[in-house]
Amino acid sequence: MDIAYSFIKFNDEVIDSKIMMELTDLTRLLLKQEKTTVMVRKFSYFNPVDNIFNLSFFWKHRQDISELEGFRYDILTRYPSIFIFDYTLYSEMKEVSRFTQQIFLSLEYNRTRRYALQERPLIVDMIGPGDNIMMKEYEKPSKSDAEKFLKGFNTAILKSEGSFYFMDEYFNIITHSTAESIKLAKEMTDYLSRYISVSSKFQIHDMPFSEIESAIRQDDLRKDAQKLKSQSNEDQQDEMRQIDTKTDRDARQANMIGEAGDNASQKNDHGKQNDYNDDVDDYHEGFGTNTGDNHFMDSYSANHDAVLNIVQPKINLTDYTDYRSLYDTYHSAARKIILEIMQILDYKINSIQDNRSSGRLMKNPVGPMITGSHKVFTKKNTESREIDAAFTLIIDQSFSMMENLEGCRNGAIIINNVLKTLEIPHRIISHHEDTFEVMKNHYPNTIYEHMDFERSKYYYPVSLLNIEASGDNRDGMILRHEMELLNRRNEKNKFIIMFSDGLPSAEEYNQSGIIDTHEAVQEAAKNGIGVINIFINQDNEENTLEAIKNIYDTNAVIVDDAENIVYVLPQLMQRLLTQILL
Repeated sequence: MDIAYSFIKFNDEVIDSKIMMELTDLTRLLLKQEKTTVMVRKFSYFNPVDNIFNLSFFWKHRQDISELEGFRYDILTRYPSIFIFDYTLYSEMKEVSRFTQQIFLSLEYNRTRRYALQERPLIVDMIGPGDNIMMKEYEKPSKSDAEKFLKGFNTAILKSEGSFYFMDEYFNIITHSTAESIKLAKEMTDYLSRYISVSSKFQIHDMPFSEIESAIRQDDLRKDAQKLKSQSNEDQQDEMRQIDTKTDRDARQANMIGEAGDNASQKNDHGKQNDYNDDVDDYHEGFGTNTGDNHFMDSYSANHDAVLNIVQPKINLTDYTDYRSLYDTYHSAARKIILEIMQILDYKINSIQDNRSSGRLMKNPVGPMITGSHKVFTKKNTESREIDAAFTLIIDQSFSMMENLEGCRNGAIIINNVLKTLEIPHRIISHHEDTFEVMKNHYPNTIYEHMDFERSKYYYPVSLLNIEASGDNRDGMILRHEMELLNRRNEKNKFIIMFSDGLPSAEEYNQSGIIDTHEAVQEAAKNGIGVINIFINQDNEENTLEAIKNIYDTNAVIVDDAENIVYVLPQLMQRLLTQILL
């Protein structure tokens, strides 16, 4: 698809979302990890605990290199780390001095650079401009001997030298294992401490040593690099023979480095769906039970710490009268769609097929007889009145939607009226992330089931009257959960209609949220599910609107006010249902 330029605002920096999507593709291709998340931080490194590849802010706002080339430099020179570093030994470096850590990380960086250049010699021209910029950076005056040493050390690495000269001594800078890097870093520090102060805070590289140590204690980190590489190859052998690159530019880059193709879609094993507990018998009786016992965790790294809780909202007895009033208000809009679709169904059911080789003899078979054709029979269509489709409606219930929930609710009432009358199974939910309950490594999200597939032909989503805006929106995770429920169904045509007024935004989900949601939409498309976003464009920057178009492509329906949803939806539903029938 043709992606327009748009931007992600992160830590007061503006990140081009198109570039981030391309870089995410390239990173996953090289790491052979389809769930790796790409982030932008002060320093570039791969975080093995969270499966996050961090790119450096150093490449922002530069005149001597493009943002894309700079970020790509980080990826191409550091991607082998997942295969050759023994992260289980990194805890040994947690308590050593900053200077020793920098020597160690420089030695490990040298290993990953040499491995990358050996494995893919063609990248030497691609990383050349970045090398030149970094060497100029290291030529700047140093504030201490320790800083001067580290800059000289890393300059020698960029020049692919085997050693470098400092204070009348040659220092070997080539190691062949993490253990050897640790040993040599400590030896260098011991030697240099006799002649210079090694208490420098100067930093070139970074690594979350504390996180790695914690993961090792919890046995979350695989025991060595070779096992990680082997297990990765075994787990993803089928999926990763061909790597999915969603953008043309990365497809060209992939061909340049020797890998391209289409990755087979992979379905997630998400938590089971709760039984619906609201017995709403045509407005007369029934109360919902807030069970809240279904917990789902999204395995994608952007949602690693997010938990999904599924509940059925309670229904107040007085809500039925209010719902009936709204139902009557918008019934004419729904009725118009229903009549149009019924006419198409009637036509298909009652139409006659001529020129058949069997059936009843045509009233006037002269034409076929003149041409010598034996097809002189007719047959009445035996089309079923059932429309082979299923729909899911998702309402963003985050705090920013406070002024828009009423319009979304009214739109959902119209859709329910149409689909219920046509006996098309559908599901209606709202969702948010509970910002008041967010803790480190625990981001609780809630789905409120206002209607499920099984009861959608008989009941009404009365609990929609009580939805309230709160928290944030983790759209990618919600999409995957609803996509999985649709994947279990047998209908031929499946759609998800989302109502929102902004970009995905949740805990640790601003920059990665756009990419995660975009990928969820792509996954849905691979599974034959159309995702349509009804976007309420109130007080949004142009960049936000362009980012929404990036995520949903031509399936983004823009409305200027939530009140206009009731006018836009009938046209959308009529188009979708007509498309299914014709």
